[in-house]
Amino acid sequence: MNDKFDYEDPMDEIYAIRAKISAKYGHDVWRIAQAAHERMLRDEATGRRKYVRLPIARTAPAMA
Repeated sequence: MNDKFDYEDPMDEIYAIRAKISAKYGHDVWRIAQAAHERMLRDEATGRRKYVRLPIARTAPAMA
């Protein structure tokens, strides 16, 4: 982000950034998640970043 924030309390800056991101996607959590997923796929395809995929952890035996 290219915005310059000048806040006394760091939490105020975090809330401002969160509000800006939320407004960008129309305050829709599904659109935010979809955009994050698309960015992850794009970053992996271009080789910019690698993401770790952890296996599903099972705490109890699967039911047959």
